[in-house]
Amino acid sequence: MEISAIILIASVVLLIGISKSAFAGALGIFAVPILMFKFSAIEAITLMLPLLIIADMMSVKIFWKKWDKALLAKLIPGAIIGIVCANLLMDFVNADHLRFFIAFICIAFAVKNMGFKKRQLSLVNNRFGAYVMSATSGITSTLVHAGGPPLIIYFTAIGLAQTKFVATAAAFFAIMNIVKLIAVVSLGLLSLDTILTALAFFPLAFLGNWLGVKINQHLDKQLFLKVMNYLLLILGIWLLSQ
Repeated sequence: MEISAIILIASVVLLIGISKSAFAGALGIFAVPILMFKFSAIEAITLMLPLLIIADMMSVKIFWKKWDKALLAKLIPGAIIGIVCANLLMDFVNADHLRFFIAFICIAFAVKNMGFKKRQLSLVNNRFGAYVMSATSGITSTLVHAGGPPLIIYFTAIGLAQTKFVATAAAFFAIMNIVKLIAVVSLGLLSLDTILTALAFFPLAFLGNWLGVKINQHLDKQLFLKVMNYLLLILGIWLLSQ
């Protein structure tokens, strides 16, 4: 493998690790586009999945049992339904339209939180909102590799505590990526070389998660939520530019 490819994968592994342990996976949306500087779209997407699962393992270990069990139980069914629907409708859904829709929601929600903090989003902040946003996360994760924003919007809307925010996101994405792995393996897209490549970067995944935890520990609740809102705004603008 070329040194440029190694540096690119190493950068993505660190980014994913930091993202999952500090910012509930928000930065993961940049991973596939970064890998596509050196790899084809299919290669980048296929390589991303084992890299994400390795980072998931580390994050789940770090935040073991710190997640909100009741909330997680509400989110998982919606996510699975979203993944199944996305795979069934893959040939009929316009990815650009879906990307624009998610970008609009990210920007609108971030602006609302920054400028109109006292206004509550009752449409999202309820049990139905949990099902809708988790299903949306499953769909967008499968079709446009942007599963983080819908979940972050929901967690921010319900005011989830900082540790539970990151821990529940870690557990949620770990389960969702395993479901996606089953689909990828069944389609014969995952090769032994891809798995071995991902495993070779395991130490960097550990380092990334460790850095993410350190960053998260230095953010109080208000600063954490402010950072998440700015990340949503950046993600929205990024999605519009794709």
